[in-house]
Amino acid sequence: MSRSMPSPADPRRGLGNLPAKGWRAACWALACWWRASARTARLAIGIPDYDHYVDHMQRRHPDRTPMTRDEFFHERMLARYGKGRSRCC
Repeated sequence: MSRSMPSPADPRRGLGNLPAKGWRAACWALACWWRASARTARLAIGIPDYDHYVDHMQRRHPDRTPMTRDEFFHERMLARYGKGRSRCC
């Protein structure tokens, strides 16, 4: 490559016509979107989000100790499927 053209790996170049700062913002937005999509998909199929629960407990209930990961999942499964009984009949 000539000296006047930046190399494709040049971080100042960015992505396409985006400057490097815009590229970083686009990557950040994509990462946020991915995390939100993953959380939504987990909730849709019934997998509870333990990290979100711990964060909530620390922010809203600092005086209470959060459940352990195993206790949390056990409690969520009991809440979802009941205590040995069927919800439909």
